[in-house]
Amino acid sequence: MAKPIGSTPIFSFFVMFSLLYSGSSQTIPNERKTWCTANPLASNSALAANIEYICSQLDCGSINPKGPCFEPNSRMHHASFAMNLYYQANGRHLADCNFINSGLVSLIDPSYGNCSFHSGGGLADEEPSETWCVAKPGTSDELLQLNINFACNLVDCNATHSGGVCYYPATLINHASYAMNLYYQITGRKKSNCNFRETSLIVSSDPSYGNCSYPCFTVQ
Repeated sequence: MAKPIGSTPIFSFFVMFSLLYSGSSQTIPNERKTWCTANPLASNSALAANIEYICSQLDCGSINPKGPCFEPNSRMHHASFAMNLYYQANGRHLADCNFINSGLVSLIDPSYGNCSFHSGGGLADEEPSETWCVAKPGTSDELLQLNINFACNLVDCNATHSGGVCYYPATLINHASYAMNLYYQITGRKKSNCNFRETSLIVSSDPSYGNCSYPCFTVQ
């Protein structure tokens, strides 16, 4: 895993990579739609329980084998698709995307390729003012590692190292999400700094879990 920056002089390096890596094509519409995705810190058992619960009530055919959202074949991705179905079907309230703190409300469309995550509109509740940046479910391990390498050259990722408070779950999507969010917060929560080649989501639910706290800095 990438090392924290320590005393590395980073100003020019930081500016150069912010421009080259973040991009600006990922936008949040003025009339915001919202989606529900799985929290990167959620356990496999929690995600499996969410899938079982939702798919006993709603049609989850898209995440079955040969369905357009089957790949990548992971609980994180399948649970995100199912949780979004439930969130949309029940009117898009914050409570409809909680799932015992295993869900996050996303302000960016998690759809990719032929897999479409439906949204009927914005939050039915008042939208929170704080936002976080997390990795998009379905992102390849290779891209997650690239995100870790990039962010952890600029911010202190010790919390995701062995023995750190955010090491568990020891998954790339958790470690990448922590690093990506720290970078996003330090750069003033600019939309373009939660792009990461369109492998990220801006969420309005706090991903923190247990002793692992995802920072959210106040923008002046």
